[in-house]
Amino acid sequence: MKKITLLAAFVLAFALESNAQTVTAISPTGDGGFETADTFEGNGWTLLNHTYGSRKWQVGTAQPGFTGARGAFIGNSPTVVGTAAGGRTVHFYRAITIPAAATNVQVKFKYKQEIVVIDPTTGPNDYLYVSLLDAAPQNGVTASPNFSGKIPSTAGLANFTEFTFPITIPEATAGAVKYLTFSFRSTNLSTEGTVGWGAVDDISLTYSLPLGTEDFNAKQIAAYPNPVKDILNLSAVENIDSVSIFNLSGQQLLNKMINANETAVDMSSFATGTYIVNVLSNKNVKTIKVVK
Repeated sequence: MKKITLLAAFVLAFALESNAQTVTAISPTGDGGFETADTFEGNGWTLLNHTYGSRKWQVGTAQPGFTGARGAFIGNSPTVVGTAAGGRTVHFYRAITIPAAATNVQVKFKYKQEIVVIDPTTGPNDYLYVSLLDAAPQNGVTASPNFSGKIPSTAGLANFTEFTFPITIPEATAGAVKYLTFSFRSTNLSTEGTVGWGAVDDISLTYSLPLGTEDFNAKQIAAYPNPVKDILNLSAVENIDSVSIFNLSGQQLLNKMINANETAVDMSSFATGTYIVNVLSNKNVKTIKVVK
């Protein structure tokens, strides 16, 4: 009887798995690995950095051990990590939508921070924490709640170390826009040599959908012509609520309410370059890179 029960459980698990599709919403070899471009904005992330010149999120090559062409790290420039102390709360984030039918939602990433001081009462003096927020984070303000805890929590990480976190989306907010946020927090104000310089790479966001379930991230939203000269045409299966355009420095250049399946966006006054176009449709966000 026990063998039959185990066999039945195996068959059921196989049947459930075979009736699901895995969706990679953020790829570790693309935007999640900072391989699409050499800026956060070029990889679809929004950057909230400190006003001071050092200990900011950077995209570049200064932290050895990253995968591919570059990684994200706390540093002074894309090629310099630095040594200075200084309190910081800095973020990079992106808007995501996880369908209501999604299961097995997971966030994975690799983190490296060689130096950390652990206070027995307050914990690490420098650390990463990762959040899935209902609203975009604020510059210099601790994002809450987080699902990762403080990383590292007990000792430094000499090499990029993989972390995996399952995500639970409350049924009441499933399908709504969320903000996946990576934050670096430092309380070390003055003691050089004891400060951490964190680094992140290979971020992935995956989930499972039943076969036949339409995923917004895979829906066709046409943007043409691309490259664009003057007018960018957008069309979608569902109603387009609004369109926002950002340059690669993260500045919002346009925010336009649409309320139609098709629209024409005038980009004739925009300088030559690459832009991030966010299309909001039924509380879902689709990000498109457009060249002018």
